[in-house]
Amino acid sequence: MDLTEIYKKIEAIDASNEDKAQLKEQVYLYTQAKEALDDKRYEDCISILELLLKRMPDDINVKVILSVAYDSAGYPIKSIRLLEELCEAEPDDGEYSLALAKAYRHQGWMQKALNQFKITIELIPDNRIAWENLADCSIDTEDTHEAKMNCFGAIHLLKEYGIESIKLNVLAFSFTILEDNDMADRYLTKIINLIKNDKEHDQSYFEGAISDLIYEIDMAECYEFVPHIREMADSLSEISETLTKNIEIVEMNAEIAIIDETFPSVLCNIISVLKKNCDCEKCEREITSLECSILTDHDGYRPELIRLLKEHPKAYSLHNDFFDEVVSGVHREKLLNKKLMKMAADDLEPILIRADESEINPIVETYRRDGRKIGRNELCPCGSGKKHKKCCGA
Repeated sequence: MDLTEIYKKIEAIDASNEDKAQLKEQVYLYTQAKEALDDKRYEDCISILELLLKRMPDDINVKVILSVAYDSAGYPIKSIRLLEELCEAEPDDGEYSLALAKAYRHQGWMQKALNQFKITIELIPDNRIAWENLADCSIDTEDTHEAKMNCFGAIHLLKEYGIESIKLNVLAFSFTILEDNDMADRYLTKIINLIKNDKEHDQSYFEGAISDLIYEIDMAECYEFVPHIREMADSLSEISETLTKNIEIVEMNAEIAIIDETFPSVLCNIISVLKKNCDCEKCEREITSLECSILTDHDGYRPELIRLLKEHPKAYSLHNDFFDEVVSGVHREKLLNKKLMKMAADDLEPILIRADESEINPIVETYRRDGRKIGRNELCPCGSGKKHKKCCGA
């Protein structure tokens, strides 16, 4: 209804001209405040509404919009105080209670938030958002037992109202993944069905749920659930690059996790280190030492690497440049010398293990520096005729 029609209705009421003029002004100011809020001119909106609140201190509509404007403008405490007034004035209104509980939680007042969410649930027991927030808030307060009770209780109660929650089922999965695999699998199946049939939420909501599931699966190393993740992603029209990458990572981790003990321990160890994707000095040295073992026993490791490529291509791809060099064997001697000299420069000896798990006597002494350090611009001692910095010192 536009202002003209509202003014006509005001003119029709039985009141003095002065009261009518005052009422028209209030309606006009209220309309201007809402337009300012819609345009994100929060300070303008606040100025108008504060003026109106002085004239109408008990007007609930003004307080509701002003609380939103305060929060949007970065004044959360002022917003909370108004919401508290609203809840006190309208104690049976679940929406005001929910808004206040969410404001408490956003401010980090977890115990207040938890108590207010409980009040909200009593007022609107079929409100999915309230139950989801109650379960989340229980986790925020680090009360795992209460979080479980709230989560499973919410799923059971909402089902009676014909309401399902992807978020609550994701949370239930996180509670059961290490305790009951069959139950966890049922929750994942339920989530898949909900995602396929949900018309309420947008793409980002589904991606957030899938990302949470990936995190739980990776942390618990229960990679048997990874195919469910792929099914969820395939049910969406499109997925972001971030989610695509996260799925690829968890699928790689799943493949690495099932590499059996028939592979030499050196291969399993190097893949384990590479999986961490850590560039610290300790990991770098461990990788170099393991590489030396592989290069030293080329004949033993080459068939194992070919088998790794066939059976676990994702694991092979973690270090495919090096593995390809070993499989080809063309530059094996030069590459081995370079790796050994790198370790010798740090006064380290690799622990060399053959593919059959037997230990190789250290041979690094041949390459250890005895005397002054070779200059980067000097000829490389390997006999290539190149400067050291362009050859083994690279």
